[in-house]
Amino acid sequence: MKFAAVLAWLVLIPATAVAQQPAPADLKVISDCLKSADNSGNLGTGCIGKVADPCRAKADNDTAKTRACAQRELVVWNAISEAAAKRVRAGGFKEVSKALADSEKAWAQQRDALCPVFDKVEPGSLPGDAAYCRMQTTANRALLLRKLGDAVNER
Repeated sequence: MKFAAVLAWLVLIPATAVAQQPAPADLKVISDCLKSADNSGNLGTGCIGKVADPCRAKADNDTAKTRACAQRELVVWNAISEAAAKRVRAGGFKEVSKALADSEKAWAQQRDALCPVFDKVEPGSLPGDAAYCRMQTTANRALLLRKLGDAVNER
C-alpha cells in the first residue's frame, strides 16, 4: 500500500519539478519489479537493469545507444530516489532527515568522482560506461532510501 502511494506521487510530479520524467512504460517495469520484491521481502536489487539491460541487448554494441539505455533507466531511478527521500523526510525524525541531507552531498560527490572514470578506461569494462555507473549507484541508493522510508513511516 505504501508503494502505491509513492507510485501515485511519482505520476503526479509536475514536469517542472524534475529535469526529466521517466517514460511511463519504463516506470511501470521497475515499479512492478519493486512491488514483487516488496511482496517477497527482498530489497529489489534484481530490479536494477530491468529497462537498461534489454535495451542494451538491442543496441548492437553501439556505445551511444548503450549509454542512452542506461540514461533511460537512470531517469526512473532518479524519480524513485526523489520520492523515497521525500518519504524519509515525511517520517518526522529530525536526525534521520539530517543524516539523509548530509549523505546526499557525499553520495553525489562519490558518484560524480567515480563514474566518469568508466568513460576513460577500456571500453566495455562497464556497459554504457559512466551512464551505467550512475544508473547503478542511483538505483542502489533509491533501494536503500525506500527501505528507510518504510522504516520511519511504520508508526
